[in-house]
Amino acid sequence: MSSSITLDEKFEALMNSYQTVISTNDEVRHINEELKNRNAYLRKQLEQSMKLKQKALESPSSSNPKDLSEEVESQHSEYEIEATPRGTPCKEGRAPTNFNDFRVELPEFEGKLDLDEFLEWLHTVERIFEYKEVPGDKKVKLVALRLRKYACLWWTNLCNKRIRERKPKI
Repeated sequence: MSSSITLDEKFEALMNSYQTVISTNDEVRHINEELKNRNAYLRKQLEQSMKLKQKALESPSSSNPKDLSEEVESQHSEYEIEATPRGTPCKEGRAPTNFNDFRVELPEFEGKLDLDEFLEWLHTVERIFEYKEVPGDKKVKLVALRLRKYACLWWTNLCNKRIRERKPKI
């Protein structure tokens, strides 16, 4: 009798161990799937950056390194503006316009803790959007392209946090 109890206890312990292995295996599969998705996303971003750099090297018109670096930054943005059709160049940070008279660029914002500077920047951006008649769904994307230093870091962290929490894009 005592040997069957020992066997039952061993069997129960073995089953508990098996259940633990199964649940750990499921967790590992889930983590592996997430890593594969991240890898695919990063490969896509790298491919876009490489194409952009190759295009810049082949094209003599984009010789300004600042323009190239800004263009590469916009490619890495989680909220990027879709490219215009070939043959119609569009520099990031510029609102789509119905006017052919002149171009107005959005000013950059670095994220300094100066309230007056921020309010002046915000007022300027709102005036440009009003003048250019920028649709509401494009405003956030355009402003995000003009954020620099601390503001850009804050925006990137906010976007990544929303992705991790599976919240919709802003």
